Amino acid sequence: MKVNDLRQLSAKDLHSRLNDNKESLQKYRFQKSIQQLEDYKVLSDLRKENAMIKTVLKEKELNEDSING
Repeated sequence: MKVNDLRQLSAKDLHSRLNDNKESLQKYRFQKSIQQLEDYKVLSDLRKENAMIKTVLKEKELNEDSING
């Protein structure tokens, strides 16, 4: 997902997507450890998406702080 698409989501949606990604990442790491994961790129993609989500959440938080005071 692109950053612009993430910026259009609400904070609640971003938090739920982040939690889903964390669960998926844990599942894929387990599959990797028992050598059942075929596509290792999915791990780096999920980590990158998590970083983008965290960045957008921080931007929204800072934007709210600047508006409120």
